[in-house]
Amino acid sequence: MAKVATTVIATIAVPRKALWTWLVPGVFYDQLDSVVRDEAGLPGCTKTTGTTGPWDVAGSTRIVHLSDETYVRETVKVATAPDYFAYRLTDFSSGMIRLLVREAGGQWWFTDEGAGTHVKWTYTAESRTMLAMVMLFPVIRILWNRYMQSSMRVIKARAEKEITEIGVAAR
Repeated sequence: MAKVATTVIATIAVPRKALWTWLVPGVFYDQLDSVVRDEAGLPGCTKTTGTTGPWDVAGSTRIVHLSDETYVRETVKVATAPDYFAYRLTDFSSGMIRLLVREAGGQWWFTDEGAGTHVKWTYTAESRTMLAMVMLFPVIRILWNRYMQSSMRVIKARAEKEITEIGVAAR
């Protein structure tokens, strides 16, 4: 069926390899709730459970629990350090989301930008029907984009503070 996507970008003043190491196998692995928070009327992550492997290994899965008491299965599709990370979301527990969305996913690209890193995050939802697509379009393009912007601001602030403090940039 039809897909709707939205993208956010940021420049993070941290070298790409250090950012990847801190973010993908680090924060994304066991601190997702610290960067994906309630925003724009959408539920944030409260915890993850059932993680099957490192978060920088394709095929690793887990359950992401949300603040509205729903959950979703997340699977790592691709993890190519320090350039690219992609994940897939399936098995939505929310009846409304299941009616609208077949699956969703995110892609992260990391490229050098001066002494820092240009980060691009695209989120795509595949609708179940054309009517679902009409309903999803404003949710993804407006609300989900705000949700992603909020997460990206937290990631940027934390990375620029924490990576410098702990010396990950030296790795």
